[in-house]
Amino acid sequence: MMKLLSIVILVLGLCLGSVAAADPLQVSVSYSEKAEKKMTETYGVREKSVIFDLIDRNLKDKLGTRAARVEVVINDLTANRPTQKQMGDRPGLSMQSFGIGGADISGKAYDGAGNLIGQADHTWNGDIAWAQGSWTWSDTDRAISSFARKLAKAVPG
Repeated sequence: MMKLLSIVILVLGLCLGSVAAADPLQVSVSYSEKAEKKMTETYGVREKSVIFDLIDRNLKDKLGTRAARVEVVINDLTANRPTQKQMGDRPGLSMQSFGIGGADISGKAYDGAGNLIGQADHTWNGDIAWAQGSWTWSDTDRAISSFARKLAKAVPG
């Protein structure tokens, strides 16, 4: 009985192993000199993880497995509300403060062999009428979502 169970487990493992799961999309994010300076001096380096998560989630949602790798460049970005660093640097600044945010983004998608299969650029800035009900990166998030849709349209499949 144990021998039969071992054989069943072995066969099942071989069958499942032969159904290769698609490799997840690899996303890299870099910043232009201007955007890097804003992140380090104004917004705070910890905000980079927030921006990366927004980009990663949007690209994986919109592209799926149609690309193996995407390289994104943040050319510029502006927050809608103060970040923790800004609040710390300027104690009188209120979290109630808000303004127009947005982003200028470009990116290239590559297949598994490293061939360029699509590219897109997108710039979007919000409207002050929408800014009051926003979170820190609302308009940047909208710009990233639109960029991801545009890149997904440029990638075949």
